[in-house]
Amino acid sequence: MSKEVLICGFNNVRKTAIKVAKLTNSCYSDISCTRFPDGESLVRIAANPRGKKVFIISSMSREPDKRIIEALLAASIARDNGAKEVILMAAYFPYLRQDKSFNDYEAVSARHIVNLLASKFDRIIVIDPHLHRINSLKEYNNRAREISSVAAIAEHIKKNIKGSYVIVGPDEESSQWSRAVARKLRKEVHILIKNRKSSYNVKISGSNFRLHDNVILIDDIISTGRTITEALKLLRKRGAKKITCIGIHGLLIGNADKLISKYADLITTNTIPSKYSKIDVSPLIADVVKKL
Repeated sequence: MSKEVLICGFNNVRKTAIKVAKLTNSCYSDISCTRFPDGESLVRIAANPRGKKVFIISSMSREPDKRIIEALLAASIARDNGAKEVILMAAYFPYLRQDKSFNDYEAVSARHIVNLLASKFDRIIVIDPHLHRINSLKEYNNRAREISSVAAIAEHIKKNIKGSYVIVGPDEESSQWSRAVARKLRKEVHILIKNRKSSYNVKISGSNFRLHDNVILIDDIISTGRTITEALKLLRKRGAKKITCIGIHGLLIGNADKLISKYADLITTNTIPSKYSKIDVSPLIADVVKKL
């Protein structure tokens, strides 16, 4: 496969991209990004993409506008220099919260950003996109699809958490992940109810279900940590003695990690690398590369 495939990684996911290249016996190339004095990005792929199927691995977190521009430029570089096919492997994909126009004249950014990237990439593959009102990214564009880290999360729990436990989702939006993990592990699952007034003002409630001493709370995106923290407070009041909080995409804005760590052990995948990234998605990406 090494002559046919070029794995390209941005700096924030460099370790993941290098591991994917090793797992697939593929060539690897850094993608360097520097800034002009006015803030514009200069993007360069280190290796020659000519004649290769190019996989660009990106985690478009934290500075999403900048990351999107860099991904578009990287795809253009590969195509301008003779790549056979250009595929975006998005470990984290932004702009999916706004999947409808909630007020007059608002952009449905989820659809527009997917279509913008699809105009430059032959395929877009996203790890656990935040889908709420649609079932698949294909509803926005036939070039886009999603893959799931649920199996990797279940395997991590199986190996590292012993004894009895119950799985909890902090809100209905998280239920697609918490329920899926629970099914794989054959464990009971409970979903809490969220009332969000703003990004920093969240109230959590739930029915009077029975808790084990150990609780595993699972969410897809941990942003400000307010939803998770309120859920953790409720679980502590209900008698949970040990809580493990697992987030797929750990944005961890501000002091989110410190808020959560007061009540639970925090674990994330490395879709957004941090010191909490204990679940590796490299094998998941490598499987996709092998299939394509």
